[in-house]
Amino acid sequence: MDWKVRMLHPLDDEFFEEYKRLDRICADMYSARRGVSEYIADMESRPIRETYRIITWDHDYKQLKHLRWIRNRIAHESDTCQICSISDIQDIQNFYNRILSGRDPIAMLERTSKSSAAESNRQSGNIRMQPQAETYNTEEKEGNSYRNRRRGCLIAALILVIITVPVMFWLFLSYNAHFYSF
Repeated sequence: MDWKVRMLHPLDDEFFEEYKRLDRICADMYSARRGVSEYIADMESRPIRETYRIITWDHDYKQLKHLRWIRNRIAHESDTCQICSISDIQDIQNFYNRILSGRDPIAMLERTSKSSAAESNRQSGNIRMQPQAETYNTEEKEGNSYRNRRRGCLIAALILVIITVPVMFWLFLSYNAHFYSF
């Protein structure tokens, strides 16, 4: 048998190793053998009405498909020329780091979908709010309520006095002025 040994260009070799690292993390996410392909398939399965919220969605989708295409060329083509560029390696490393930090398109879509669902449920009244634990006893709460009502009544009485006294004084003066004018 005549076996051909293929020597990879150093950049292609580095790209291939970075791609395998990205593929492994995606494979772990999806419990699948081909991780990047599963990630791309997941992106393709998402409804467009949801993906428009992620500004980088289209760019990331096209970039992943391009990176997978480069990987396939390196793996299957037998020519000896360099296939990838330094920016391709940086793109893979960037995407890998975004997955680790939860800033990849699928993670961002999941967060926005959950927050949108929570917001729409809150607006429609479907979410029951759980009461927060009270840190004070009911006697103190009732005492505060009584003090607030008492304070409100005192303020209302004061306003009534402030308005009534000048009106009464004006009526008195106008009655006396009318009575003594004859």
